[in-house]
Amino acid sequence: MKGRDSLLRRVVVVFSRAVSLLGLFVMGLMVLHIAVDVVARFFLGRQLPATIAFVANYYMVAVTFLPLVVAERERKHIEVEVLAQRLPQRMQSVLRLATWALSVAVFSLLGWESAIEAARAYEVRMFMIEQSVRIETWISYFMLPIGFFSAAGVSLARMSIAVLRLPAGLNRAVDVAQDYFSERAGHD
Repeated sequence: MKGRDSLLRRVVVVFSRAVSLLGLFVMGLMVLHIAVDVVARFFLGRQLPATIAFVANYYMVAVTFLPLVVAERERKHIEVEVLAQRLPQRMQSVLRLATWALSVAVFSLLGWESAIEAARAYEVRMFMIEQSVRIETWISYFMLPIGFFSAAGVSLARMSIAVLRLPAGLNRAVDVAQDYFSERAGHD
């Protein structure tokens, strides 16, 4: 079991790192694109065609949705624990498991619906025209299901790790699963 665990951890960490690097690359490309557009406007009196369309339809979509897997892996989503922190540890562990199950359900539902919309956009080859330039927008629709399904996969993996470790005790199983994909945590 330990070999499969470490393989799962490596796959999730490597995939989320790759997505993180892709996000950084896209963000850098967006900054460069906007900077060149601003310089061209200021010095040449001309703007790059379709800058706004690329920013809105590609760069911002990629930077927003692809890194969901990183946020889920590192547990960086917003959590409010006003009541939960006052509950007994066992109940907190049960709530954590329920939260992971709910995350799997919500991310999967969002992924499914966005995949249907992406398929629809692909079928009609959705595009827009800005400044007489045709921009294929259907491609960016696929970033949403990739981000949602990736985050669902991390939540499902985390929940599965906890369930498989239940014989060691609920609290211990949830503690291990909670920090399992963190790059700083030790694993057993």
